[in-house]
Amino acid sequence: MTPADLQQLADLLKALGETNRLSLVCRLCECEKPQNAMCLCDCCSVDASGVSRHLKILTQEGIVSVERKGRTRSYSLNRAFVARRLRDLADRIELTPELS
Repeated sequence: MTPADLQQLADLLKALGETNRLSLVCRLCECEKPQNAMCLCDCCSVDASGVSRHLKILTQEGIVSVERKGRTRSYSLNRAFVARRLRDLADRIELTPELS
C-alpha cells in the first residue's frame, strides 16, 4: 500500500472508530432509503447538532452520501465503498503470510 492509501484507510477507520459515528453507520445499514438527521438522532447519545457534526465527518470520508432537496438533507450509506475498503483490509490481513 502506498502512504496515501494507508492514510485514506486510517482516516476511514478513524471515522468509524467513534461510537456515535459507528452507531449512525449501523443505523443506516438498516435503512432502505435515505434518512434525515432528525430520524437518526435516536441511535446516538448526542443531540441533533452532534449528529449533524458526525454525519459531516462520515460524509467527508465518503462513508455517507448526502442528498440536498431545498433545506432538507438526506443521508445514505455508501455501502459498496465501505464494504470494499473493509474487505480489502480483511483480505490483506488474511492473506499475509505468518512469520514463524
